Amino acid sequence: MFGTHRALAVCGPVLLIAFAGSAHAQGFGKFKKTITLQRKLPAVATLPGDTYAVTVTAADAKNKPLADKFKAIVETELARYNPKLTVDPNKPATRISLNILNVDVAQPVPVTSTTIPLNFGRKGAAPLQQKPTGYKISGRFDVAYQAKTPSGRFVDASNLNVKFAQQYNTQGGKMDEGVDAVKKGWSRVRHLGKSSPDEQEDQAPRTVEDVEQMMMEKATALIAARLVTTNETVEIPLARGALDDANKYADARQWSKMIEALETMTPLPDPREDAYRFYNLGVAYEALGYASDTPEAAKRNLEDAAADYGKAEDMNPAERRFLDPQNRIEIALEHYKKLNTPAAASATTTPKSTKRVSKSTGK
Repeated sequence: MFGTHRALAVCGPVLLIAFAGSAHAQGFGKFKKTITLQRKLPAVATLPGDTYAVTVTAADAKNKPLADKFKAIVETELARYNPKLTVDPNKPATRISLNILNVDVAQPVPVTSTTIPLNFGRKGAAPLQQKPTGYKISGRFDVAYQAKTPSGRFVDASNLNVKFAQQYNTQGGKMDEGVDAVKKGWSRVRHLGKSSPDEQEDQAPRTVEDVEQMMMEKATALIAARLVTTNETVEIPLARGALDDANKYADARQWSKMIEALETMTPLPDPREDAYRFYNLGVAYEALGYASDTPEAAKRNLEDAAADYGKAEDMNPAERRFLDPQNRIEIALEHYKKLNTPAAASATTTPKSTKRVSKSTGK
């Protein structure tokens, strides 16, 4: 199913045993529940003009062939995010320098599930049946980014880290990991009528170059988000199970009540399951952040969301869906940290999230 151009080879199978009743009660589930948020973010940097030039280098010689591709993607996408921006290599108001630090695409790992017959454990029972369900592809793309004026004054700079991790079924369609999770796409961002890099993951990459292309497009989206004001629609899944009662407040957009319900409920005994409670807390705080009236309130709520998302990932590191919100929140916080408002400058140094996490864990 893979192309011949630096094709992704298949390695040895990984066995996922799907014992009946062993799946956690909490999760994203076969019957998904999502909410839609309007994600408005101010630009991190103030551009000195509407013209720019892009240069791309590679720290490792083996990644130099990607430099021209990455340059073309950045030039195209910046203009798409802000039509006023134009490429002018001779007299740019902003010079954007990118250094590819690391590119790593792992070979796909086949995933096999084991089906248990109904008469399992009885004398003469049918043996466990192994069935290939798909394969997992992962990768990483790290780039150092700088934006300067022609005189050398810094406009913006950051190290950007893009991670790719996705599982596809045997037909090449996107699927989620876990025996109780079957859905199409988990995070969708629509901007200017074009599918986002997250939406493009629905189609299985056939070559290493396909994965590299996806990661470069994601990195470009991060750069664009720093240089222009963005207004995106984000679809976010909610964890279900014992959390469904609190999820009703999400339907009514009553985020404070949802937070109260999740924080006051008895923590689930299994930390891997309680991780989903913290994840939903992160979603509620993220929603509050985007709906905040002031930059300082948005920053405070997004910091709380980051703390809860981080807690969820620590408690259940096997849950892949906990990775994307971490990246999303990191980008959002970067924006609001750059806003020099009097209220933000006088913010307390003791994060509200520290007290709240202690309350949630009962410690």
